[in-house]
Amino acid sequence: MVLKYKFFGGVHMKFILNILIGTFIILSTVNASYAEDEKQTMVDVRQQAMQAMWTRLERLATLIALPGDSVTSSDGSTIIISNQNNMEPLETYSLIHAREAEQDGLEIYNLLTQVENFWPRHTSVANVKSTNAERLVWIIPEAFNRYYTDAVYASQNLNTAFKDKDAENIKRSVCMLALSCGRCHAGFRKVRFDNLRKEGRGWTGNYNACWSYKNEVTLNSTAIRE
Repeated sequence: MVLKYKFFGGVHMKFILNILIGTFIILSTVNASYAEDEKQTMVDVRQQAMQAMWTRLERLATLIALPGDSVTSSDGSTIIISNQNNMEPLETYSLIHAREAEQDGLEIYNLLTQVENFWPRHTSVANVKSTNAERLVWIIPEAFNRYYTDAVYASQNLNTAFKDKDAENIKRSVCMLALSCGRCHAGFRKVRFDNLRKEGRGWTGNYNACWSYKNEVTLNSTAIRE
């Protein structure tokens, strides 16, 4: 009887042990899945923020549009800027996009600051299912952070120009913001045709009116922050 008790006791303990091991495996799997989802969610949020910025930057390009340039209106139609347009750029902007340029400038700054720290190492291309960011973001983070900070400064300068109603500085600041985005993308973002199609010239910062400022930045990289 004693041997029989020990036998069933051993079976009982083995059964409990199997349950504990199974529970541990399930919990580990759930935790790993949750961690994976959390990382991908962070990537998705920063991608959505970037796309929202580019949408606004493409609209802001109306302020630097030259005669013959095309812009997309709020209803999706394409408008060619006429050489006989005598309206002020801010008025043209409001008419075409049915919103104020200052609002877009402020929203770009807010988006930049909200996702500024959304590139931790565990969200790199090696750790998530999908990201448009290049490995260089995590290989040379100092350079990435410098370029990102350039964009923050440029957006701040743009908002200051809006407050001062300084038309010339508004144009310069739009270009500097576009160029800061383009420089960062050139080094730290994967090039995909779909991105170019969705995000337009804001992806590269290559607007016709910005070439003189591009030369300025080439000669002095800190000009973006001025």
